[in-house]
Amino acid sequence: MDDLTLSITDLKAKVEKLVNLHQQLKKDNERLTLDNIKLLNVIDEQKSQIEAVEKRNLELTANTKEEQQQVITETKEKINELVQEIENCIALLN
Repeated sequence: MDDLTLSITDLKAKVEKLVNLHQQLKKDNERLTLDNIKLLNVIDEQKSQIEAVEKRNLELTANTKEEQQQVITETKEKINELVQEIENCIALLN
């Protein structure tokens, strides 16, 4: 009978240990699920930031190209004006 009592006591201890482990794993799972949700939110925020930065980069690139084209056009106009002035000076010398 003593062996049976020891077996039952041992079995009871193992079941309690399993229950405790199960509860701990449930808590860990809940914590990890919350962490996962937070990280997914961070990812979404970062994706939004990346999209905004890429959009801004495209705008800046377009503006830079427009500005460069404007500088080129203004420079060509200035060169043409200078060439015209030189031609007028040459014409006056002749």
